[in-house]
Amino acid sequence: MSETYFVINNSEGDTIVKEFTKEKLLEEINDGAWGGDIEYLRDIPDDNDTNYWGGSVLIIKGSIVTPEEKKIVLTHDIK
Repeated sequence: MSETYFVINNSEGDTIVKEFTKEKLLEEINDGAWGGDIEYLRDIPDDNDTNYWGGSVLIIKGSIVTPEEKKIVLTHDIK
C-alpha cells in the first residue's frame, strides 16, 4: 500500500487540500508546484486560518478517517 500525503495551502484567499502519493508529491515539489521559495511548515500554526500562513504549505502524512455512528440500545426490565 502506498503512503498518502495531504497538502494544505492557501492561494489567493482559497484554501486548497490535495491528496498525493509519495512519488507524486516529490515530483510536484521538485517541479516547484508551490513556487521556488516556499516555506514548508513543521507544525500546524497557532493561527490555523490559512489566510495568515503567507503562502506556506503544510504536508500531512496519513489517511482520511470518518466517524461512524455507534448505536447503544437501552432496554428496560421490570422485576
